[in-house]
Amino acid sequence: MDAVVAKDMAARHTPGASVAVIKDGKVVFEKSYGLASVELNVPATNATLYPLASTTKEFTAVAIMTLVEQGKIALDDPVRKYLPELPASWLPVTIRHCLSHTSGLPDNVVNDTVNVLPLAGTRAELMTLLARKPVKAPGASMTYNQTGYMLLGDIIARVSGMPYEKYIDDRLLKPLGITGLRWGDTWTLVPGRASLYTALQPTADHSKLQLDANSAPVLSTDGIHPFGSKIATEWLLPAAGLSGNIEAMSTWENALWNGRIIKPESLALMAKPYVMTDGKTGDFGLALMHDSQQGHVTIHTGGGAAVWITTIPDRHLTVIVLTNLQASQPYKLVASILDVYLGSQH
Repeated sequence: MDAVVAKDMAARHTPGASVAVIKDGKVVFEKSYGLASVELNVPATNATLYPLASTTKEFTAVAIMTLVEQGKIALDDPVRKYLPELPASWLPVTIRHCLSHTSGLPDNVVNDTVNVLPLAGTRAELMTLLARKPVKAPGASMTYNQTGYMLLGDIIARVSGMPYEKYIDDRLLKPLGITGLRWGDTWTLVPGRASLYTALQPTADHSKLQLDANSAPVLSTDGIHPFGSKIATEWLLPAAGLSGNIEAMSTWENALWNGRIIKPESLALMAKPYVMTDGKTGDFGLALMHDSQQGHVTIHTGGGAAVWITTIPDRHLTVIVLTNLQASQPYKLVASILDVYLGSQH
């Protein structure tokens, strides 16, 4: 394991990483490598917090499923049932559409694949802008979308009667004894959080990351850079607002896949590929992604091009990789670690 991780980190110049493996309901490996801060020469430890970015969406989706299990909402309810102030044109959009990235709603950020900027400065300005934009047919196509998760956070707050973050903390995390998760974006001072870096090339004016002629990100030619992404909008918290350490994430994933947070059938529904109106499936189920490795179905979540989590349900095997390098391709390290464990089981 040390050799596999070291090889990957060296190849990608990843400053710091924390890795965990869960097998048959037990954390069988949990270790940290490298530096949480290059500038200060601070080592990464199992208590180091990493920005989870879109991995936060898994927590939001699980919170929604708890409300479904309680009979307080239904997946095919229109979002306007709970948020009647939304534009009338959004009436066909359901909770299921938001979870599966098939809502067709206009996005609340400007996203060119690597640079993510809020569409507006305040919630009121945002909603005014979004209301003017067209809505595509819900369920017809799968396009990654932050607006849907903003609405899911609003629904959790409206139905539960408590702020979105408090519902996650009090109803999901505290019962598991999880303390190693924190809310906030890159403007928030989070003690113990690793510095974030990028493997991509900044533009000449250092205002954002470069894209080539085909709108693809450009890898840095002169080493890694501090990642200057600054997104300060409260409406993105349900989509990307958490930072976490490897101990917290191990506890969370272990409890999730062992039926201690939501029922196994609810988790299976989250992992099931969403079928669009034309009969095709996309990358997502309800927040979770699906793929395969060595003939096994794999279920994924990840965020910020720095964090990746894969579970192989039929092997009761989960691998978690947290890094502080955007564009570190953590899914490749996860796949290499899975190969180690799958190989040892033959």
